[in-house]
Amino acid sequence: MVSKTKRTLAFVLAGMMAATALAGCTNGGGTTQVSGGTSTPAASQASGEGSQSAEKPDAKPIFTDEMTTTLKDKMASEAEANEGKIKLKVWCSGDDRLFEMALIEQFKKIYEDPRYSFAIQVQGAYGEDKAATAILQDPSVGADIFNFADDQLRGLVQAGAIAKISPLFNNNVVADNTDAAVAVCSIDGTPYAFPRTADNGYFMYYDKTVFDAADLESFDGMVAKAKEKGTNVLMAVDNAWYNSGFFFTAGVTINLKDGKTQEGTFNTEEGLNGAKAIAHLCESADNGFKGSGDDSAVVNGFDNGSVKAAVTGTWNGPAIREKIGAENLGAAKLPTVLMSGEQKQLCSFGGYKVEGVNAATKFPVSAQVLAYFLTCPESQLKRYYGVKNDKGETLRRGFIPTATTDSLKAVTNEELNGAVDALAADEAAKAIEGQRPFSQPQSNAGGKYWTPVGAIGGEILTAKGNLTDDELRAKLELVVAGFAN
Repeated sequence: MVSKTKRTLAFVLAGMMAATALAGCTNGGGTTQVSGGTSTPAASQASGEGSQSAEKPDAKPIFTDEMTTTLKDKMASEAEANEGKIKLKVWCSGDDRLFEMALIEQFKKIYEDPRYSFAIQVQGAYGEDKAATAILQDPSVGADIFNFADDQLRGLVQAGAIAKISPLFNNNVVADNTDAAVAVCSIDGTPYAFPRTADNGYFMYYDKTVFDAADLESFDGMVAKAKEKGTNVLMAVDNAWYNSGFFFTAGVTINLKDGKTQEGTFNTEEGLNGAKAIAHLCESADNGFKGSGDDSAVVNGFDNGSVKAAVTGTWNGPAIREKIGAENLGAAKLPTVLMSGEQKQLCSFGGYKVEGVNAATKFPVSAQVLAYFLTCPESQLKRYYGVKNDKGETLRRGFIPTATTDSLKAVTNEELNGAVDALAADEAAKAIEGQRPFSQPQSNAGGKYWTPVGAIGGEILTAKGNLTDDELRAKLELVVAGFAN
């Protein structure tokens, strides 16, 4: 019996051979057919904010008739070795499932061919927070295509669980997306992932009927207004992803040495200052400030009025908008917090959500074709603005693209008329960009980071901030000790 390791190695080699074959594909340029009889010009050279200073690679348009025929031929070869079927499993979040299914139906229409049939499963049990971990447990039974947060890439590469991207697709990825998005998809210059969304971070959503611009300047100002109005501002300080911003603001540094060993300067005066800033907010727990709550608590809070502002991300935007009305929904970068007697801009984690192809897939070409389709500029714009399913319903996720403004403007699809203008005016998109200079990459936080950092926030919240400096120092020592356990 062939060992799992040898089987995985064989699949990786197969993927590398397929990538080499794809690199030799050529086409005749011109416009690209994506869906619905509409077309997009060949990938433009990005310019302006977020573009690359170096010359973009020679990107060969993927959706021309000639290139589509070439890719169909290669997909047919894979199908021939698998009983005439292209069987792919896609993992995404439960909230994304119906949207991804609608996009995949468009993919199937573009690449349908009498030589093969598609059997594509879309499973919503493994979102960006779980997919990479599940793949690492056993790549041979994992999804062929999966979404994940960019900080998980190094672990996937070290385990040999994610396929390299073929130059054919990567040249288009580089041409179409911002520098920062492209950079997080590579390890040591080798591309492994497709940029998908630019909003793997958080900011402040708020109800405009309660808060105005002056209130948004500081967390203290927001909490004071919330108390006055009998509601709350929610930020889950018992969650390490959120409370880390206080420590970053104070000057705490973290590092994932060799991609494995967690380091962090929490047991310092900087760490104490961050903890005391959390404690200051928690003094108003349940009286203008809520320090705990998952996504459902955020949405339900806006619905029942117990929350009128929350630190969260775009994934909750559509649901909050539905609850309070689009005209009342505002978004802004995070406010300042009181720290060491001064108001300081609150920092955050920030990053990207990306798409990967399992190194163990039996369909290395077909999987990359689909992964590219799901993340190309038009699909990114649809993920933000909406896509129609087979019932004529518009499904919208509201996620911010990683594609450059130039490549988004190059999309010519009547169903997306107004999408680029809407994105430019989107308050959430502006909030993300406003927060980005104050964000830290998640790639510096490993698996041992989250529990101890989350725990100290929870303990401060339980005590409603009523902890001495010595008690906080002791808890900060436990945080650092937790990194080694």
